[in-house]
Amino acid sequence: MNKTLLLILCDFLLLTLLSLVNWEEEKAESSSSDIEDSVDQSVSAMAMMEQDLLDTLASALEEEKTIQNTLESEADKVRKELELRDQKLQEKESSIMDLETSIQEAQTREETLAQEKMAIEAEALKAKQSIVTLENSYEDLELKSKQMEAQARMLQAELEEKQKEIDAKLAALAREELERKEAEAKVQELSIKVSVTEEQKKMLAESVETLKSEVVAERTERLQLQAQTTQMAEGITQLAERSQDLTEEFRSSQPINANILFSRFNENKIALTFKSNRFYRGESIQDDDLAMTLLISDGKNVFALTHLSSTPLGASNSSLGFRELEIEMSRGVAQLNPSQLTFLALDPRIASVPLTDDQVGVLGGEIFYTALDPFKFSEAVLIDEKGSYYGEVEFKLDARTPGYVRMQSKVFSRIFGDFSPTKGDLVFSKTGELLGIMVDSRYCLLVDNLMGNERLSLGAGFSSDQFKATIQSLKNRYDSLPSDLR
Repeated sequence: MNKTLLLILCDFLLLTLLSLVNWEEEKAESSSSDIEDSVDQSVSAMAMMEQDLLDTLASALEEEKTIQNTLESEADKVRKELELRDQKLQEKESSIMDLETSIQEAQTREETLAQEKMAIEAEALKAKQSIVTLENSYEDLELKSKQMEAQARMLQAELEEKQKEIDAKLAALAREELERKEAEAKVQELSIKVSVTEEQKKMLAESVETLKSEVVAERTERLQLQAQTTQMAEGITQLAERSQDLTEEFRSSQPINANILFSRFNENKIALTFKSNRFYRGESIQDDDLAMTLLISDGKNVFALTHLSSTPLGASNSSLGFRELEIEMSRGVAQLNPSQLTFLALDPRIASVPLTDDQVGVLGGEIFYTALDPFKFSEAVLIDEKGSYYGEVEFKLDARTPGYVRMQSKVFSRIFGDFSPTKGDLVFSKTGELLGIMVDSRYCLLVDNLMGNERLSLGAGFSSDQFKATIQSLKNRYDSLPSDLR
């Protein structure tokens, strides 16, 4: 019985009890008609309540049946789940039995493999012992083989020496036989020559007198020919010198095309790589600076020129921190490391690398000479030291700056693009000779000699004190230049 049905029954009993209680005694004195009416009302109320109770009980029974059916269906599901679990449990037990059987088989196989392993290890031990025995035997055989080879080489050497002795004896016998035959032939020839010589003596005695007179005449004629030859040689030499002068004069009077001069520059340019190590603001700084140049000669010595701005030196205070400095010159596959760097007496901003004849031979290439007549043409060919541009440029003399020429400041647009002169550019005369080098964007230094004023050792001979003194001397000379050149 559920809680709802129980509550309904309790309510019904309570109402029944309440209906039977006489709450007021005064009502007992009421009329009998009233009592009968109340009894009838109570009976009708009781009947209604019983009907309600029966309806409630009926609905409760139906609910009980529904709940019972639901519980029975759930019980069936539970029974099915239990049966399924029993089936799975049986399958797991079967799997466990199979696994136990597999484990037993694996243990059996493991025991068998252990026995086989022991047998294999025993066989391996026997094999190792056999290998050791074979190695010992092989070493003995190899030692015997080496001994036999040494004996065979000794025997071969002895056989070769004996064969050489036999060949030498055979050759000596052959030479003796040949000499004997040659001696016999010479004896016969000598006997013939003796007779011939006797006849020749007679003939020579007759021709001696004739030859004496011919020799005197030939000597006289030879003296005359020598005098004529000397005169002709002097004339040819004078003619050759005159021809050379004419050739040089003609060549110098003909301007060289700027394209040809630029092509010559590219074919003969030399790379100058300045490798330096300096200490600046507590740090060690390594720099590699590249400049392009040519071999320049004043007729006696050969130098490579470049502007100070193309080097890592400069003339600033930070340059005093240099600790190492070396130069690598290269042209194609040829390379060398010069030991000195000088600065021209003409201008402290132009650095030069003096080269020996051997070093010039290593680098190879054409040597460009300084201009003997720099003012023959009013125009020059300017080539950037990197070889990136070139062109023709007008220059003029300036009385305030002797030894320099002033380049036109306009932007050039001839031959190869638009450009303006910059410091370090090489300037060539129209004859193909080096006119000078740009010290700034306006003035070109006329390089008529390559005398150096300061010298700086490079590589292993580099000295910080010498470097400081050189830089100070360059700064002093720079400060003494006219204001237009600074």
